[in-house]
Amino acid sequence: MTEKNTDNKKNQNNSGVPGKIFKFLKGMPFSFILLGIIILACIFGSIIPQGQTVNYYMESYGASKGGLIIGLGMDHVFTAGWFLAIAGLLCLNLILCSVSRIGSVLKAWGKNKSIGIWGSWITHLGILLLIITFIAGQMTASEEVVYGIAGSSQPLGNTGLTIDIDSFKVNLREDFTVEQYIAGLTISNEKGEEKSGTASVNNPFKAFGYSFYQDSMGWANYVDIYKNGEYVKTDLICTGEYTFPDDMPSLVLFLQAFYPDFEDTAEGFRTKTPLLNNPRSLYGIYYSGQLVNIDLAVMDEPIIVHDYSFVLYDPTEYTLIVAKKDPMAPFVGISALVVVAGLFLSLYVKPWEQKRRKENEES
Repeated sequence: MTEKNTDNKKNQNNSGVPGKIFKFLKGMPFSFILLGIIILACIFGSIIPQGQTVNYYMESYGASKGGLIIGLGMDHVFTAGWFLAIAGLLCLNLILCSVSRIGSVLKAWGKNKSIGIWGSWITHLGILLLIITFIAGQMTASEEVVYGIAGSSQPLGNTGLTIDIDSFKVNLREDFTVEQYIAGLTISNEKGEEKSGTASVNNPFKAFGYSFYQDSMGWANYVDIYKNGEYVKTDLICTGEYTFPDDMPSLVLFLQAFYPDFEDTAEGFRTKTPLLNNPRSLYGIYYSGQLVNIDLAVMDEPIIVHDYSFVLYDPTEYTLIVAKKDPMAPFVGISALVVVAGLFLSLYVKPWEQKRRKENEES
């Protein structure tokens, strides 16, 4: 009688509001809801470029959509407060589920020593670890971007590392399509230690905890600036950059585009091949922030603007290198292996053990 009353009390407690909340928090429906939201967030995070400026989203998506992206934190999905809250709830769901089931798993293990019964529990543990390490990775990962021509050297942000671009080569196929970009790099730290290697598309070079990716390339022009025929300075500008006389910063030459093998077609300017057969630079002249002229420049021919002249020459390719550091990457890999191990136990080992046990009972 006493045992029955105890069971009734347990059932009453479980049927109350706290019990129902606990049951919901550890249940599969709640985990499916949270997983669905996280999957959608990941899809949006992969479609929408992350970490750009407000102006970028306003110009790319319009005022209304851009404002919505900023307002919802879709410009930094994986570190947004709502995403972390949902991920935290999913972790809570997995913890409660795992803790509430450990007793029954241990009991079943003690009864028949079946390894397969651990599959579901280990899978839940792996998913929990995967979420935690992924979020930690998003919060601790860092990324730096540098670009330059072969022979240039520059600091890698505030990392204390220096990157030397020793060489840069573009391998072309017979039809002039790009087969591979290859950059020879030397990375040095503050202690003077150096590591050299090559970075190509899909094959990063790893040094000092960073992975250096060959991301893209473009063209740069050297520019000589003269005033009243007298040499002032030489600058190197990549497409999208500008230069100006030091004594007249309001006068700016902006390199808008470069065509190594220029051709003027009905559809507009284009380059026939990536080879330097007929190079032209599309430039703009700005004065006090206002565009006063836009035209094509032939190499080594002066662009005269009042007392000043600009001479573009010696076009050369530059490479853009992205350096990424994710200290949690190994732990994410280990977590994924735990998930795979759990699924293997659940889908293969457990059915095999059940089949073997049944065969033994029949024999």
